Amino acid sequence: YDIILHGRRAETDIEPLREQLQREFNVKCHYLTADLLQRSEIENLCKNKIAALYPDGVDILVNNAGFGVHAPLESFPVDKWDEIIQLDLTAPFDLVRLTVGAMKKKGWGRIINISSILSKKVVKTFVAYNCAKHGLDGLTKTVANDCFGTGVTCNSICPAVVQTSMNTKRMEARAEVDGIPAEESEALYLKAMNPSGQYVTVEQIAEVAAFLCTPAADQITGASIPVDAGKWAE
Repeated sequence: YDIILHGRRAETDIEPLREQLQREFNVKCHYLTADLLQRSEIENLCKNKIAALYPDGVDILVNNAGFGVHAPLESFPVDKWDEIIQLDLTAPFDLVRLTVGAMKKKGWGRIINISSILSKKVVKTFVAYNCAKHGLDGLTKTVANDCFGTGVTCNSICPAVVQTSMNTKRMEARAEVDGIPAEESEALYLKAMNPSGQYVTVEQIAEVAAFLCTPAADQITGASIPVDAGKWAE
């Protein structure tokens, strides 16, 4: 497959990665920018930028953008509620809405929503994120039902804590607040969130996404697939 990377970073920052993917996998690789907090930019991304490259639409959509904020319920910042619901739930809806029609016409497509173990459980200070991820799994099931018999599937992958730069920074900040070494703070947090005591890796998430695009997954749709170090089994 050709690849379309999306983000908000400057093209110069992404160019080395774009070139690496293009060279390593011998496919075309593009980088397109759009602010997913703005519906008008999502529409421009799909109707103009992507359509100019691929008039027949994309074959696979991976909704991976997201963020969350911790705060008590009674003082949760309402501006952050709006941003999190927009980015984590409304943007995936719009991206599906604008791409699924072309998939149906071709008789094949894959929609993969990167959700969270918090689509089934909650962390009480993660108010908007909990709600957005519960909603994303609802969207996944709804899209799957809409696409029965078309050759298009829609599934969500639900990770526990993944080893990303964002989470690494969060761990460092937590250690500073707790006044303990970063390694100790990280181990305590992982034990609480990931029963295995280990991070989920981005490669493990990517491998599940890749599997969902194979013929072996033709009859997997509407599923919420945990990659959660055993969290849902507790």
